[in-house]
Amino acid sequence: MGAVTELNSTPEAFRAVVRSLEGARFRPEVTLSRITPPRGLAPHAISFAAEVGHARHGDTAPADAAPAREAPASGRFVVLYDESCPQPWQGPFRIVSWFRSRMDTEMGRDDLLTDVSWSWLTDTLEEHGARFTAEGGTASRTVERHYGSLADRVDVARVEVRASWTPVPLGGAPHWAPTHVRAWADVLCAAAGLPPQHEGAACV
Repeated sequence: MGAVTELNSTPEAFRAVVRSLEGARFRPEVTLSRITPPRGLAPHAISFAAEVGHARHGDTAPADAAPAREAPASGRFVVLYDESCPQPWQGPFRIVSWFRSRMDTEMGRDDLLTDVSWSWLTDTLEEHGARFTAEGGTASRTVERHYGSLADRVDVARVEVRASWTPVPLGGAPHWAPTHVRAWADVLCAAAGLPPQHEGAACV
């Protein structure tokens, strides 16, 4: 991820999160960069933007189907820290995230897509051993149709999931933060249509 800005004025618990996130590694299709965190959510926060740039397998949609700058999947991952432990959080840390992905149009019309999208998140966290509690969020889907002079363009479907959860550290395990962000990055890969990566495959 590159160097993390010095945070000498922040609590050590939060600095440990920043250091552990700096060392996290991901699939080569994932581009993660640090961005300015949202204001007013917590006394301390660190935020990242992510894109999955690999095209879908078999995706032959014309170039004008969607803006060229749109990645197959993208999102934001924010870690908040408030040592007062706000009651809804049930802990001093809170993870806030969202991701959006283009979908096959037929899939985008499926009423179950939002349920499936939410399960991508919760199931992947559990598969990675990223323990969590007090989770909550929303999932939505849209299908964009074109009319008039744009009627020759194909329909575009998207799904978006906004979620937050409280990480639960594992006793004696390495720091929890990389496990959560790697799981979340894998959710983006699944949403982008990438096949699962075999355990032990190299990441950069």
